[in-house]
Amino acid sequence: MRILAVDDEPSILELLTQILAAFGYDDVVTAANGRAALQILGSEPEPFDCLLLDVQMPQMNGIDLCQEVRKLPDYRFTPVIMVTAMVQKQYIDHAFDAGATDYVTKPFEFDDLRQRLSDAYRMAAERKSAILAMEAIEAAQDQDGSDREFHLSDPIYIDGVPGCFGMPEFENYVFKISTAHPLHSSVLAVKVEEAERIFETGSSADFRRAMSFAGKAIMEKTDGARNFAAYWGNGVFLVVLDSDAAFDSRRLAGEVTTLTSAVGRDVPEVASVSLRVGETVPLKAANKLEALFLVDKAVESAEALSYSMSKVS
Repeated sequence: MRILAVDDEPSILELLTQILAAFGYDDVVTAANGRAALQILGSEPEPFDCLLLDVQMPQMNGIDLCQEVRKLPDYRFTPVIMVTAMVQKQYIDHAFDAGATDYVTKPFEFDDLRQRLSDAYRMAAERKSAILAMEAIEAAQDQDGSDREFHLSDPIYIDGVPGCFGMPEFENYVFKISTAHPLHSSVLAVKVEEAERIFETGSSADFRRAMSFAGKAIMEKTDGARNFAAYWGNGVFLVVLDSDAAFDSRRLAGEVTTLTSAVGRDVPEVASVSLRVGETVPLKAANKLEALFLVDKAVESAEALSYSMSKVS
């Protein structure tokens, strides 16, 4: 794995190089600031496999650099890990919003960094494979769903919805916020009731289109109170809310307009889907397992509500 490490402190770059070599990563290039990093990225014949970025740097900070990196075609899926002393929530939010994969604060545990590197590389490879496969299916205009390469329960990436992450990035964000800034945020799950019907009767493109419209509606309704969201699977979206923002989760419930198309139709038709909202779960955890338990608790709440409502109807 070829790694680019960017930090304005020479001692940190030297330490990172030594640590990475001890992990078995001996192909490491360093840069002292964001502009120098962009020059390296533009001149290297082969893309790097992972980027480690400091946040506070002269000329161009790590968050701005991350934004620029995500604009480069070769770095659409590349893991970008922030390795920084900045622990304030605003920096964490800005970094993930810019496209960071993970966020590690100094001083860091060596074993933790090694695991983050391994996880980030695996996550990026899986996400690239899933998205490219999805794009290929939709390009072939799959109409009967027979060639579908994902299941209803899969946490597919909903592209084109600002603020909506892939699940791995979302879990990393929840882990960082729930441990570094406990009780500053909460998570809730929102269930698209008709997800199973759309999945079974439409094509892959139909399902992704419907979830995308539902996701956009959820993002609009939580604007001002929401940090980030992700699609969990089974028609469930997860939303992280800022605890300092006044927000009534009941405003999410009800119907939203989406697009779907019956099999054999060339023109999508307008339809409505119903949203069911689970309980709001405060994000306070001591480790990643506890953070993921809180996410599961939010999902179970929305799924249970959805089931009870179907029994009543």
